[in-house]
Amino acid sequence: MENSYHGDTIGTMSVGERGVFNQPYNPLLFDVAKVPFPSAGNEQATIDQLEKLCAQGDVAAFIVEPLVLGAGGMLMYSAETLRALYETCKKHNTLFIADEVMTGWGRTGKLFACEHAQITPDIACYSKGLTGGSLPLAITMCSSAIYDEHYSTDRSKTFFHSSSYTANPIACAAAVANLEIWENEPVYERIENLIEMQAAGLARFKDDDRFTNIRQTGTIAAMDINVKDHGYLSDIGPRLYEFFKSKNLLLRPLGNTLYSMPPYCVTQDDINQIYDAIAEAADELL
Repeated sequence: MENSYHGDTIGTMSVGERGVFNQPYNPLLFDVAKVPFPSAGNEQATIDQLEKLCAQGDVAAFIVEPLVLGAGGMLMYSAETLRALYETCKKHNTLFIADEVMTGWGRTGKLFACEHAQITPDIACYSKGLTGGSLPLAITMCSSAIYDEHYSTDRSKTFFHSSSYTANPIACAAAVANLEIWENEPVYERIENLIEMQAAGLARFKDDDRFTNIRQTGTIAAMDINVKDHGYLSDIGPRLYEFFKSKNLLLRPLGNTLYSMPPYCVTQDDINQIYDAIAEAADELL
């Protein structure tokens, strides 16, 4: 999908958006087909393009960030569209890969974003929230059909490529502790409270013409500052970052896109501090 981000390896850069950030690696990247982002009112064009590509019979897989494209600008689309994309892949026997590195672990209001569309991906990528953000750890899961295709007692067919810290025991211990919190504490109640706090924080800007495209999916809230130079390299980005640091806030604007994605232990006072600072930033910087 256009505007997507899946990582910084040769493979993940190949399936992500091309631009200034990965331009030096272009000679190494392999070609992929892309579908447009399903912006409001244009969802069918995305579905139709995926249908056209998959119908050719040579598409191995479709990889997507479900519901929210993160680094691409916190772009959001509906669960209905996500389900339609999934069903298109199933129709043509194309593998559906869900990159839930950011959207997983409650960020969208459910444990995984795919649950909103009531779909189960063939391959799922999880990270970040797996340890509650405390340590780096990632996991890739696949369907039993894919597992069975690769299962072999021939050791020469082992997946040998991993990293030095794969299954690091300290990171895994952190994940186990985090999963125990999910099982034993009212995490969903905290998430629901955070969703409501985020909605109330955004509401104060709905009639402020200095902000556009005010949006929310679950606990993720975002808005765009109305400036002439849009996008990741907008001049307003570094100025906003420095301003928020002066307010003792770690907010990381994506150019002129501001987003708030706080931890689930956040308080109402914390939320107030975030949105007060956003209002101050508009007063001082615009």
